[in-house]
Amino acid sequence: MSEGDDRAVPPANIYEGNGQLSVAVPLPGVHHEHVSVSVQPDRLLVEADGKYRQESQNYLQHGWHVGAWRLDLPLPRRVDPAAARATLNLGVLVVMVPVSENGAGSSQPAVSGG
Repeated sequence: MSEGDDRAVPPANIYEGNGQLSVAVPLPGVHHEHVSVSVQPDRLLVEADGKYRQESQNYLQHGWHVGAWRLDLPLPRRVDPAAARATLNLGVLVVMVPVSENGAGSSQPAVSGG
């Protein structure tokens, strides 16, 4: 989180298989309609907003964040943004995009819910 910015940076798993790169990002408390995904050939940007923030709770232990998220992730392989797909299921966003050395432009795939 940067100063003055209350958005947390979620962890991400990146894996490759069958010619595509997949990025899995846990986003607890976020509905698919409140997630924005932008894919470029060498970068992934995810912004999300959980609608039930819990700052006023009397926590005895607070191990995970609910609220706003932002992830700006350099990708280890070039991809084709035009073919990107995104799903949010059980609190985990998965963005899948074909690996392509010729990838160009950017896309904002709609996030489907599962």
